[in-house]
Amino acid sequence: MRLFSRKKDIVMGIDISASAIKLIELGKKKSGYTLKAFANIPLPRDAIVENTVIDSIAVSQALLDAIEGSGTKTKNVVIAVSGNALIIKVIQVPSTTEFELEAQITFEADQHVPFDIEDVYSDFQILDANEDDPEMMDVVLVACKREIIDDYQLVLSEAGLNTSCVDCAVFAIENAAQELNLLEGDSTELDAAEALDGEIDDGAATALINIGANLINVNIIRDGQMAFVRDQFYGGQNLTELIQKAHAVSFSAAEEMKKNSFSEIDPNALEEFYSNLSSEIGRSLDFYGANNAEYPVQTILLSGGCALIPDIDVELYQRLGIETKILNPFEHIDIPDKNFDVASIHALGPMMLVPVGLAMRSFDQ
Repeated sequence: MRLFSRKKDIVMGIDISASAIKLIELGKKKSGYTLKAFANIPLPRDAIVENTVIDSIAVSQALLDAIEGSGTKTKNVVIAVSGNALIIKVIQVPSTTEFELEAQITFEADQHVPFDIEDVYSDFQILDANEDDPEMMDVVLVACKREIIDDYQLVLSEAGLNTSCVDCAVFAIENAAQELNLLEGDSTELDAAEALDGEIDDGAATALINIGANLINVNIIRDGQMAFVRDQFYGGQNLTELIQKAHAVSFSAAEEMKKNSFSEIDPNALEEFYSNLSSEIGRSLDFYGANNAEYPVQTILLSGGCALIPDIDVELYQRLGIETKILNPFEHIDIPDKNFDVASIHALGPMMLVPVGLAMRSFDQ
């Protein structure tokens, strides 16, 4: 789904998160996708808080460093928004054409969005005819506060970049998973059917869950379409703070321990993190299940920075009772070894699903 604006030519996917600027540019050939540019530049703590740009100078500098480090010449970018400034709803409207709906979408948004309609950007995507009433159709309505997008566009323009499209993180992970056939169990590691002894019920759902520094993006897919989406504020920074408290160290030292000395972390801090994380995810699954009990989630496909935590898939499986797999898009994207350190990029793959999905907008039909 392209939201709020439309793509122009080749674009880079740039994920501006609380912890880093992640940049991806892709090429495409008959055999699939190939990596053309890559960067992962850390941001200072609190440069971005709850998707609000607090330190625009630091973010602009990180963008410049990402562009320089990647060597890209592309200026058009796609970014993602998420969090509580974003509203995503499936609404029902009388069946009509996309052109006619475009003329009335502001009115529809005003009925469903809890913000002043003058303060948001909105867009829509027609899904299909409504199952219960063939004269109605289901439409995904998306609205985001203007100030969030305007702040992102400002720091991008300061780095010499043009915003071609604004997407949603939950749709970016869905786009990447579908384009790379990660939802179909076509690889050994991600063969959910094999993991469940070959038994997946018709109508069973798959939960794409992206866990970043302070945000969980949940997108539950059923029959190839979005069935439920939700963003929650919890993530890797919460673990860092627990490590900081348990070991009486600075935030930066706790981050270092999380990344390079994981086995030395106080088990009580880890247990509290896993317990809180599984509760947050479980809450979203419960919301989904309240209206979709006949279509249970049977597989969780995990991405984001927290997907790099050792054995997090095992921990979530034990707590949620749902088979959990780690998504790595670079298992399905060619990485030219003459241009990149293949091993290091592959190791970061699970945290790059959002920018990969954004970069694929270059090839939308």
